[in-house]
Amino acid sequence: MRKYQQLVLLLISCLTCRILLMYKTENNRLKYVLKYVNFFGRNDAAVLRRLENGTKEDGAQVLWRPLPVWQVIGDSFHAYSAFWMRNELVAGGEAHVLVVGKKGAVVDFRCSLDLLGGRSVQGKFRFQRDSIESLVDDKSSNFTSYHFFCQVSRDFGQPGSVSFTDITTTRSPVRLRLRNLKPASKKSDDKVVAVAHRLPATICVDLVGFNMTSKFARSENALLQFFLFHQAMGIDHFLVYNHDELPEEVLHLLERTNIHLYGLPFNFPFQQTNGTRSRIHQLLLTDCLLRNVNHAGFTLLLRPNELFFPNSKFSGNQAKGSLQQQLRHFSSEITRFELATMSVCFDERKKLLPDNVQYDPERRSEFKTLLNRLELPPAQLLASTSDVELSLSTGFVHRYVDCDHVGSDGLHDWRNAVRDDFMEHINVLRNEVELLI
Repeated sequence: MRKYQQLVLLLISCLTCRILLMYKTENNRLKYVLKYVNFFGRNDAAVLRRLENGTKEDGAQVLWRPLPVWQVIGDSFHAYSAFWMRNELVAGGEAHVLVVGKKGAVVDFRCSLDLLGGRSVQGKFRFQRDSIESLVDDKSSNFTSYHFFCQVSRDFGQPGSVSFTDITTTRSPVRLRLRNLKPASKKSDDKVVAVAHRLPATICVDLVGFNMTSKFARSENALLQFFLFHQAMGIDHFLVYNHDELPEEVLHLLERTNIHLYGLPFNFPFQQTNGTRSRIHQLLLTDCLLRNVNHAGFTLLLRPNELFFPNSKFSGNQAKGSLQQQLRHFSSEITRFELATMSVCFDERKKLLPDNVQYDPERRSEFKTLLNRLELPPAQLLASTSDVELSLSTGFVHRYVDCDHVGSDGLHDWRNAVRDDFMEHINVLRNEVELLI
């Protein structure tokens, strides 16, 4: 009899241990979620405004349409995205297509525009190499970046797609859907700038050239903060190139906020090397600029380890004036504002990104970080080569990097270069984001 009692006690003990283990597992899961989105019991108005369940549907949803994808348009050429721009002062317009081709391949195409009514109109084909080709001499690269154009000199209505035929082969025409860019309104410079400054700002996120093996990339908390901090500054819309690289947990957590993500694929057809990064970066920037025309007043191309700190909220009515208001005194011809970039040593033990305070002045950013204003016609936007360098008191970018010598004499504290009122603004942003993680 005693043996049976002992057996029953053993079974009860095993069952109790199993229940406790299940409870601990579920409790850990709950803690993990609340670690990132801990909003129960919060009454902070700025935070609660962002914790809306799901993403709002609005006109900016068209930012990803038509979905760009690399398509074969000839034996040696691939096209990514295509844009239609009607002429402002004369009849007609042109399709502008972003293309890469095998190095040394012969460019010989015919083109036509397919109207929404079903009619096809023959166009005049021309092309030009991207300006980056004259700046980069990479003998290891096996591709060249191009801009293809299909022009018409009469108004036939709005085309829905453009077709290219490679004359050097017997291939059939390849059709690319067009994104329509409306011409700029015929207003004075002041009115055009005012309209641009009323449109929202966007950030294009480069996951194509981002090092997914870095300590920053392995930290879901850090990736999440990239979006939360920029949202706290007044930027809600993010176009993410190579969207599938974002961890599922980060995507699930962002669904709880009012952040708008637009996932764009980037199935690049050629081998990517260190020498090709500048070409790909330029290609992403061009698509980013054209895709945001008519829908954003400003845009930046950033990687997830780059955090933009303006000296005030990006938009809105503030005593000091939003960053958009501060930039209104620049001529409408100025479209690119260069931001100072600091290489800040990333420590995954720090809870929030601004808590990383040491930077290496010897480490330079691979590319300029540009804040782009989008009120000029697309052709002028792409042709602009002059930058205005914004002062450190207006805004800067932190680029979080892996450092092997944290705490050494070669590092400096970035806070020493920031004015007190600017630092106070950063602390306000920090406290706001802290409520969310």
